[in-house]
Amino acid sequence: MNIMLRNILTMIVSAVSITFSAGILAETTTQQYHPKGKMPYKCTVHWRIFIFSAILAWTGLFSTPQLDAEIYKWVDEKGVIHYGNILPADPVNVKIVSREYQHDEAADQERVKADQKALDALTEEIKTEEQQASVEKQKKLTEAKQDQPPMFASECFSPSYSIQQGRGVNEAIIPRDFIEGEYQNLQKLFQSLEGNWEGNALVLVCEGTQDKVRKVVDNYSVKSEGKMRSTGQFVLKTALYSQKKKATHHENLRLYLGPKKLTSEPNISIADIELISVSSDELVYVEKGQKRSGSEASLMRETVDTIRKTGEASFSLERILYLNGRLITINTWHLESK
Repeated sequence: MNIMLRNILTMIVSAVSITFSAGILAETTTQQYHPKGKMPYKCTVHWRIFIFSAILAWTGLFSTPQLDAEIYKWVDEKGVIHYGNILPADPVNVKIVSREYQHDEAADQERVKADQKALDALTEEIKTEEQQASVEKQKKLTEAKQDQPPMFASECFSPSYSIQQGRGVNEAIIPRDFIEGEYQNLQKLFQSLEGNWEGNALVLVCEGTQDKVRKVVDNYSVKSEGKMRSTGQFVLKTALYSQKKKATHHENLRLYLGPKKLTSEPNISIADIELISVSSDELVYVEKGQKRSGSEASLMRETVDTIRKTGEASFSLERILYLNGRLITINTWHLESK
């Protein structure tokens, strides 16, 4: 085979091999631990390392010396042109078309060291960025946990909102009309909750007696859809899936916003909701009603709901349930825009 053609093919094969090696470097994976602290997961080396490695590979290829010393050209007695790296037996009409490349080994070593130093610096920079991102993510998770109510056994069976206000268990709520600006604030709040949401829920259930409390905590994954209708009705349809129970249950929150009052039922003259706090970022209200449980006497059911915006694309919902004036259940949802 012609020597020059062979060298060209050798260069092409070398280039493909080196670039493939750089690709393998880019796909190298490392074991890291999930922020929640359980299963390790794979993390692909940053794309900047791949690009830098490919550049180094190609630069190294074209800076390597030719394998052959000199390429000669000559014409034989039949007028045929020949190329080769070995002189013919009868060196007539011989021309040198390529001379030996003088390779500087010391300079090449310095270049390799400089390239490795730059690659190490880039790797360290990426590692620092990933560590900072991990710290920020952990910080957000910690802040989210701090926003949740402290679910200690001492809270179980604590007195209801009405009792804390000095009222009896069976006393009705105290409804009121909106004061200036509250109607507009709730419009803004409900409109900001439109769309699809995903997140998680933590549910605490108190069992036992006042002297011997047992709490059961369950986790759910949550998918919600919020809609603000032209009639003033706000609906939050939610599906909660329990991994432990392998089951899904649905909850629908319905609120009716009128110019003067907020209710849980449409077209009623007196509000059935007691407003505690109203703003464009937060709504806190109380509902009360009788609940019959099997053959037992009816129980007074009281719930305190808190809807709070926690960011431009996130909100939380907390529902505290009291039966006969004692705390039984705390539900806390944390949702982000899908």
